[in-house]
Amino acid sequence: MVSHTSPNRALLIAVATAAFSAVHAAPPLADILVSRADGIDFTSAPPNLTTLANNTLFTYWRPKAHFIAPNSWMNDPMTLWYKADGEGGGKFKASYQAHPNHVQWGNISQASAASDDLIHWKDVPSWKDDRLTLGYKGFPTIIYTGVKYLPTGWTIPYTPGTETQNLAWTEDGGVTWHKLKTNPVIGGPPEGMNITAFRDPWLFQSPTLERLTASNPGTPTPPTTFNGTVANTTRHSSTSSNKKIKDPWFATVSGGEKGAGPHLLLYRQASEDFTKWVYLGQIFKHTGNFSWSEWSGNWGWNFEVSTVLRLGTEGDQPGPGGRDFICMGTEGGRPEGWTNHWPLWMKGSYAGSAQLAPEYAGVVDWGETYAFMSFPVPREKGSKDYKNHNWHGLNPNGSRPTRQILFGWTYEDDNGYGLLAKGWQGAFTLPREIFVKRWTVRDSRVDERGSWGVVSRSSNSATLETLGSRPAKEVDALKSESKSKWSEKSWTYNGGSSNNGAWTAFSKQPNSRYYVLEATLDFSNGSDAQAGFTIYKSPDGSEQTHIFYDFAAETIRVDRSRSSLVTSFNLGAEAGKFRLWNVPSGGGSSETTLESLKLKVFVDNSIVEIYANDVFAMTTRIYPWRSDSLGLGYYTTGSSGSVQFSNVQVHEGLTNAWPDRPANTANNLVWDGPEVPWPGW
Repeated sequence: MVSHTSPNRALLIAVATAAFSAVHAAPPLADILVSRADGIDFTSAPPNLTTLANNTLFTYWRPKAHFIAPNSWMNDPMTLWYKADGEGGGKFKASYQAHPNHVQWGNISQASAASDDLIHWKDVPSWKDDRLTLGYKGFPTIIYTGVKYLPTGWTIPYTPGTETQNLAWTEDGGVTWHKLKTNPVIGGPPEGMNITAFRDPWLFQSPTLERLTASNPGTPTPPTTFNGTVANTTRHSSTSSNKKIKDPWFATVSGGEKGAGPHLLLYRQASEDFTKWVYLGQIFKHTGNFSWSEWSGNWGWNFEVSTVLRLGTEGDQPGPGGRDFICMGTEGGRPEGWTNHWPLWMKGSYAGSAQLAPEYAGVVDWGETYAFMSFPVPREKGSKDYKNHNWHGLNPNGSRPTRQILFGWTYEDDNGYGLLAKGWQGAFTLPREIFVKRWTVRDSRVDERGSWGVVSRSSNSATLETLGSRPAKEVDALKSESKSKWSEKSWTYNGGSSNNGAWTAFSKQPNSRYYVLEATLDFSNGSDAQAGFTIYKSPDGSEQTHIFYDFAAETIRVDRSRSSLVTSFNLGAEAGKFRLWNVPSGGGSSETTLESLKLKVFVDNSIVEIYANDVFAMTTRIYPWRSDSLGLGYYTTGSSGSVQFSNVQVHEGLTNAWPDRPANTANNLVWDGPEVPWPGW
């Protein structure tokens, strides 16, 4: 997604959403499930959570520093954008899919918030409301998916007419939105295509695609789809408007073809007001159930929430030197868990056509996350390579280069147990920056198939590239605003020592479940050590969670087997591939040293985010039952090699991301009956 500031052009915003509804009316009193005030003892064994009153546990596992709905169900990020003048409550705008008064997906609405710093948010218009009003030209505009028929999913037959792409705009900085009365603007997929889905439009500009598709007039899209009782056979009119647009916008729509595999459909703007589009072909497609490598997840059978980006080492780089990426949510390639979803990315090249050919691929986040969406934010003037990251003014604020900010949805990992007692579901990850990471290694493993590419070689060294990911610089506020901070002394673990498998407590212990942990770990080559940290340890050890690097397996792991006494929650392990490379040591031409592991762990109650070396991210969910499960220390095991811990710092007392909300924003939960959203739900 790229925005434009020319007065006769709209700010176009990509949206990934299932459906929009009007503001919810108050439910009948008979349908309201009334909360009770039951006492809870968090020092003894947990009760049956399904017997607790609604919202009894509302605040107990709730994060403090994350973007989260005031209550109820929330999922995918959407309508992410930046407006420098702050109209509508703040410079940064973020919306999400919400189902107020429910703890499961259903009749989805758009809810919104605004911020001036990406960390502190306020609800728009208030934490009690959600809205998308009925109702472009010259105003910030979104394209979103509307849904007519349910259920829908990649595993069942697709009902033609289920999904259409529609237009809405805002005249007050995103406080309210107006739907185009003549929607949809893209009424259905290409004729004859047996699709798995047709959703989650992504809007962007691309000089490369403009050049590659210049001679392709495209196929006008159908103005509407059939009524859903037969296949979509709507005829396209060759005389439909297809005006040549200067610096046109492109759109992708995610989905796949039954029995074939996932794909992204490519469209081009065909009218100045964005109400007409032409179909150009598939910008990316692949056979189903395909895995590029063990570093890359599985592309499954259907794509969702996909984005097309061109990045450089400092952020967006639409012109020469940029690298082309697709970030995609995949369905059907992870049957062992994680809701059968992967959040993935692929680096490709166009090679003379408007279809990306993969070169290497990786994972956006190895944990409980999905539906990542990004948006451009102006970079600071004078920042590195500032002048080379612009394309004749097609950036927010005219010529200012941008960085790409990424949010994802982190879903609960509670197996659906105790939903009513908790009273809310889902949150966003912390904001991240994505970019091209480039570094030099001296390592024979560079030619293995993985999540990196070799861009140059010199003697026995190679320069590698990958998709970099790190917490956005604004996240530093979580440390600067902390109430307490301290450092631990450097410490070395030697394999087979008395500390093998034992817990080594920090000299100072946190008093809460809200802190940032940073450390540098240096492993000896050939080690079989597993080293990291233990968090949320109870005094008797009945609850504890280990976060560590398994050197031999090249894997960052989270051992949740004793993370909670609530054994109905998911206590399964998390794991993600991560490599420490041999790099030039600064000595002779053949001298090497092993990279350090630079670890950042953001602990925000039930949400724990793990980052490593600007290339790895994992979000895990942990729900300790005991109120005294606060212990923090080193975790080490292994019979050979050594690990040195240094630069170990803790910043405790995360900022409150929602200062205008009361401490408890629970609301009444509603049961719609066994037929809603559909039988068997």
